[in-house]
Amino acid sequence: MAEKEATKAQLAEEKMEQLNKELRGYMAQIEALRAEIAVINQSISDLRTASATLKNLKELGRGKNILIPIGTTAQIEAKVEDVDKVIMSVGTGISAVLTHEEAIKRIETDISALESLRKTLEEAIVELYNKTEDLLEKVREVGKEEASA
Repeated sequence: MAEKEATKAQLAEEKMEQLNKELRGYMAQIEALRAEIAVINQSISDLRTASATLKNLKELGRGKNILIPIGTTAQIEAKVEDVDKVIMSVGTGISAVLTHEEAIKRIETDISALESLRKTLEEAIVELYNKTEDLLEKVREVGKEEASA
């Protein structure tokens, strides 16, 4: 009889260990997704800054003097010559000359794609949290079983 109780306790302990391992896995996945979302948020912010800058330069117009940052503590003066042509990366180290409108449209498309990806990742996090809650309930049940044994 004592052997049977010891075996039951051993099985409960192994089950608890497995559940805890799964919980750690879900938490690691959640943290990885959060890190990806942070990178996406930074990319969206950078794209919005680029869009605003392009729009402001267009409003400023040709011939205006501007200051361009060349580091955290220095700027140089430059004159706006052509705001209708924008050289943009089109992927894998390749750049193309786009019109101002094409550049803005491309930036907006990129922002939309990143926002969609962010939404998908956020939904995955919610799903992982739900799985975590289910596992926590199982942990509680196993804990009650251990306590009653």
